[in-house]
Amino acid sequence: MDAPLLAALGPVLRGRALVAVPTRAPRFALTVDDGPDPATTPALLDVLARHGAHATFFCLGERAAAHPDLVARIAAEGHELGNHTWRDEPSYRLPVSAFATSLVDTQRVLEAHGPVRWFRPGSGWPTAAHLAVAEAAGLRCVLGSAVAVTGSGAGSAGTPRALGAVVHRGAVVVLHEGPGREAVPATVDALLARTARRGLGAVALTELAGRS
Repeated sequence: MDAPLLAALGPVLRGRALVAVPTRAPRFALTVDDGPDPATTPALLDVLARHGAHATFFCLGERAAAHPDLVARIAAEGHELGNHTWRDEPSYRLPVSAFATSLVDTQRVLEAHGPVRWFRPGSGWPTAAHLAVAEAAGLRCVLGSAVAVTGSGAGSAGTPRALGAVVHRGAVVVLHEGPGREAVPATVDALLARTARRGLGAVALTELAGRS
């Protein structure tokens, strides 16, 4: 493990990054990184609508700027926007000034469509200095407790069963979308069917946190 990543572990272990939400409500948070993208976002939104589910979409600033229509649809259909910085790169390797620019530029694009309360660093690890920048901007860092790793994070045929076995009340599920990740709508469709049979509903992060 390299030195920057080791340095990023401390804030996570000290609880400054949200991993799950203690709650009695039969709900979990569904989160999707790296969009929006025409290859996956419309189909994913259709799946969520069929299930009556909601999610938090952690958008990349450069993709949100390129596809404002998709960001607008995400917000219009009752989903939540999260800040995933400007481009898909390991945040923990960025100098603080570069991270701050990436975060602020993304926030500006997303806030044109609705409130943004959460951020998720690229590659899932923040540093203490990066967290301070995000917290000063009013953003809470959130990671996850159940993460799809196959299919570049979009899942594969066995992912819904594997994730369904570990998703519980208050869990934060992490999936990825975008080019090469066209499997994610099917993953979400099957996962939501499984969790519904257990009486669990998928909601956005703010709704989950508000019901804790």
